[in-house]
Amino acid sequence: MKRPRRRAARRVMLLLALFVAAGFADSALRVVTTEYTVASARLPAEFDGFRVVQLSDVHGKEFGEGNKTLLARVAAAEPDLIALTGDLASGAEDLPAVERLLAGLTAIAPVYYVSGNHEWAAGILPALSALFDAHGVRWLRNEALTLTRGGAEIVLAGVDDPNGPRDQLTPDALCDRIAAEKPGDFVLLLAHRNDFREKYPDLATDAVLCGHAHGGVVRLPFVGGLLGTGRELFPADTAGALPSGRYTLIVSRGIGDAPVPRFCNNPEIVVAVLRRAE
Repeated sequence: MKRPRRRAARRVMLLLALFVAAGFADSALRVVTTEYTVASARLPAEFDGFRVVQLSDVHGKEFGEGNKTLLARVAAAEPDLIALTGDLASGAEDLPAVERLLAGLTAIAPVYYVSGNHEWAAGILPALSALFDAHGVRWLRNEALTLTRGGAEIVLAGVDDPNGPRDQLTPDALCDRIAAEKPGDFVLLLAHRNDFREKYPDLATDAVLCGHAHGGVVRLPFVGGLLGTGRELFPADTAGALPSGRYTLIVSRGIGDAPVPRFCNNPEIVVAVLRRAE
């Protein structure tokens, strides 16, 4: 009786090992696209259906030669605007891949960027800034600009990561300034970190697009993310569209790898579709 039981146990262990290996491989290679709707009565009718593609936490990773797989998925999402929400690169060794990505993205739609913690820590923002200038990418540094469509306008704003200068404008100060200068306008804020509901629950904006959490790295069914970027267990706000006061927080699971390999957590392209709510 022992041998059949041992054979059965080995089969179970083999199947489990194959499942785990497949889970890691799928989470490393298969990019998914997730679409969310951001509805607001402040959105002008001219911007109804406006599509924002968000890429976060790329960390220099490429999918296909010259990133052709990722670029094809972005193009298929038909973006009106592409938002890069930090951690494009982990170090100078990632810059060639970043340049290839920027060249492809800017051929699809206008591209806007906000910094992440890794770019500041690695000291590569001057080199990245030169790439942005070469490819026509706009780096939003605690500032806002106006997007126009059919005579109507909305506000696009972006904040640098807290790893940046200590005296930089805070997200609440920036949004309060926008509200004073353009009262009633729809505001879309780009950021890197995912702690906005905790730190700024009543921010004067309509939507925040961010990343940083890598989806919790390992995702468990019915539970969500397992690991935080500070190595904490079961962190909050690692993915999805999350309500907070007057705004919606959209947290991307990111594209690139974390120090711990992804599991049950595919690289994600986020599409935020703006809709006018009556």
